[in-house]
Amino acid sequence: MGMNNEDFEEAISFNLSNILGYNSNDIVVKNILIRNAVVIQYLLFDFGKVQAFKKSPFSRFMYIAEGKAEVVINNNSTFLQKGDSILIPGYTESSIEANQPFKMLCVTVKND
Repeated sequence: MGMNNEDFEEAISFNLSNILGYNSNDIVVKNILIRNAVVIQYLLFDFGKVQAFKKSPFSRFMYIAEGKAEVVINNNSTFLQKGDSILIPGYTESSIEANQPFKMLCVTVKND
């Protein structure tokens, strides 16, 4: 692990779908890149897990790599399946819920 608590090395290829397995009743987070203004993470949600995000100056890009997820932004639900993406604007209430297990790439970017 590097200075930034990253799980992967730069300039070396890796296959996220082969690396990670689900943990029972848990959310697994792998840090790909952590910098001042951006964080790239790969997350695995087991069935029934929920991650709530407070209002913050961060926008989030989420890409569903496997399974299905429910994203709630300002009390509006959107259902995503493999291959779907969504942008969550900064300064909004949001959460992501696992109605079944899913894997997700999340890029968090600090707004100016």
